[in-house]
Amino acid sequence: MLKRLKEIEARKTEIRNSIESGQNLTETEIQGIDVELTTLATEERGIFTKMDILERAKGGNLGSLTPVTEQRIGFMGQGGLSAAEFDQAEARKTKEYRSAFFHMLQSGKDRLTTEERNILERGNSIGNGRNLVELRYTSASGSAGAAIPQITLDQVVEKMLIVSAVYPFISKYNLKGNLKVPYENVTNDAQWTAESTPAASSTDALNNLLLGAYDLIKTVQVSRVVEQLSVDAFEAYIVDKLFRKLMTAIENAVLNGTGSTNNQPTGILNAVTWNGSNQLNYGKSGANLSSLTYDNFTALKGMLSAPYHPGAYWVMSSNTLYSGVCSIKDALARPIFLENAQWGLSTANGQQVDYANTAVVGRILGSPVIMSPYIPDGKILLGDLRFYHFNLSVDILIEKSYEIGFLNNDVWYKGWLLADGGVSQQEAFVMMQPHA
Repeated sequence: MLKRLKEIEARKTEIRNSIESGQNLTETEIQGIDVELTTLATEERGIFTKMDILERAKGGNLGSLTPVTEQRIGFMGQGGLSAAEFDQAEARKTKEYRSAFFHMLQSGKDRLTTEERNILERGNSIGNGRNLVELRYTSASGSAGAAIPQITLDQVVEKMLIVSAVYPFISKYNLKGNLKVPYENVTNDAQWTAESTPAASSTDALNNLLLGAYDLIKTVQVSRVVEQLSVDAFEAYIVDKLFRKLMTAIENAVLNGTGSTNNQPTGILNAVTWNGSNQLNYGKSGANLSSLTYDNFTALKGMLSAPYHPGAYWVMSSNTLYSGVCSIKDALARPIFLENAQWGLSTANGQQVDYANTAVVGRILGSPVIMSPYIPDGKILLGDLRFYHFNLSVDILIEKSYEIGFLNNDVWYKGWLLADGGVSQQEAFVMMQPHA
């Protein structure tokens, strides 16, 4: 199924390039594009649905395949949501909200029906965060937009899991406002005591990783031809055109984000304090990839504390892997890198995509390898990515403007979100790089 998703993605890119080329399209051609994009979007959603069902079936958590009406008595729980917050979240899951949302983007608020206005107001009726004020839809002319439908957000997340390398393996949250992630700071071993002897109290302590909220914005300029597309086709176009850049920025920030000084998440490479206990410099002064040796990998793996080995991944660029690592062999001429034959492919005869396996390029010394274009050539990271935490603290919003592109008959769309990320346990990561 992953192969078909890539084919759909490639075809939508061709259509997008055709629209953006500026060529004059007849009404018949526009209708043809509309029909094709609608068909592609429907097929894509069907594949995502099948993947989700099969993934749950694999884990023995199939659940009910038919919608049921949930009987709720009070609101004790519901993920900590109040009654109003729960109702808002439920509204965003409906097809009616999705249809009204994209109708508003295409035609403006003035063209909305009373029913469409009501469902949008229901889905954006309260601030999205207890200590953050979210821009949200209102019937007023100055309204800034609306949170994207849950159906569309699910598509964005699915795409991110497919196109991203590191993101599928980190700890992800969608909790409103600032988030504190507790982790052990000082711990003491258990002590043996004699019978009836009181145990001495220990001085264990917890610390917190505090995740705030930083703006991530992407604007795109498109032809007003897209306003003639159906809801399905328009949604597919926006998800492909706008959110791909947001996904790229998040993936880059997970590794290279520079933190609060630049109003962005703190990436792994900048969050960890690198020194002789967790960093290895290979080769001599001015070394390059040809200086990598088998012993470098065994030494680096030895630096990683044993509790983090089961969940550890190697992260490196494609150039580092194929120009340096693949040529390394042991004393018996066996390559250190063992390729995963299923990398980039669907599993179970094309019936399921398992991101935890298909994103893995291969293995080095038993640990899986993933490639990322956002880690510098020559640097090799080893660590348990679950100890990087990323929180989307406000739902993604979309706005549009005619003013900027008025002379070109274009329209501008803006995607906006608030997020932050950081490392909770620095000892979960080690790294090696060429000697300076």
